[in-house]
Amino acid sequence: MGKYFLLKTEFVFDSAHSLRNYEGKCKNIHGHTWKVEIWIKGDSSKLDETGILFDFTNVQKLKEKLDHKYLNQEIPFFMDWNPTAENISLFVYEELKKIRNDLFYKVRIYETLVGKTTYCEYGDF
Repeated sequence: MGKYFLLKTEFVFDSAHSLRNYEGKCKNIHGHTWKVEIWIKGDSSKLDETGILFDFTNVQKLKEKLDHKYLNQEIPFFMDWNPTAENISLFVYEELKKIRNDLFYKVRIYETLVGKTTYCEYGDF
């Protein structure tokens, strides 16, 4: 790949979820303010005619899909997959790949912004 561009963007969304087949408080409906960090990697041959590697308006559309939703019922992906931090990172990654499959992505999900530094990552690098 040689020389490449590495872009980073992030967004925050609020949503509710519940964990199926889980023994503990999280089996009940509850909400989080999630933070999503996205890294996008590609070489200069991947720039479009305007010189853009990845249009960040796509990230805003992704945020709108998740924001203020009950993930278990309003996002078809989570009807089959438990809406854990791991699976939300997988969902975001797969949505990005649908937009530009020729780029590399890393997705980091923070379940809660306050009082916690735990996160989950998924991606190509």
